[in-house]
Amino acid sequence: MDNLDQWLARVPPGGPSLNQLEADVWGRVRAMRAERATARVRVVAVIFALSVGVANGGLGASLARPPASEMSVFSSAALLPLARLEVH
Repeated sequence: MDNLDQWLARVPPGGPSLNQLEADVWGRVRAMRAERATARVRVVAVIFALSVGVANGGLGASLARPPASEMSVFSSAALLPLARLEVH
């Protein structure tokens, strides 16, 4: 305890006050908790948006069919007998 008394004796008379130290510490703790909660919400929102985008992209890609080309009539594959059996 002697060291603490010596350190406190060296503080100049107009130096920092320790009266609000505990309140300041708890205020910072509350601010850090709020920042962590906000970060968690952001991570959940990003993961949700990413999953919705991947699901919609996959669904859209599986349902999208390229339009039939009008020029396919003139291709040599159109003359094959099995080509007529294809379902478009």
